Amino acid sequence: MAYTDIEITAPGSAEEGELVSVSALVTNISALDLPFRVKLYAVRDIYEVPAPEELIDSFEGIIESGAFQTISGSFIMPAWDTTVIVMVYWFTDHWNFDGYATKLVSLKTKVALPAVLGIGLAVLGIGVLAALGITLVAQKK
Repeated sequence: MAYTDIEITAPGSAEEGELVSVSALVTNISALDLPFRVKLYAVRDIYEVPAPEELIDSFEGIIESGAFQTISGSFIMPAWDTTVIVMVYWFTDHWNFDGYATKLVSLKTKVALPAVLGIGLAVLGIGVLAALGITLVAQKK
């Protein structure tokens, strides 16, 4: 049985280099006032143990029954999809894992402007050549 409910707020996608703000709302759904440890990470690989440098924010303290704690932070969007992870632990005589939640922030890909522009110019070039050809033919008559 989990003692908490976790909600993550983060955008669904971001561009490389963009500052991404994230937050987590952790609610104590138990009947007890308990000490909790909450960690907020932004990780590349959800299947690896988060590295210390991937930690965005943390909280350690008592959350009363029915109350909530918000933790938040930000990271610079890298050149890959990033998963926001919230891990929650509660304390009795040692730290017990309570639960976790995740949210994916996908990398927005930019449209290659030179390629799009190149196709547009090629079409425009054909149109200009056609118009020029018609003009030249009309002048010969």
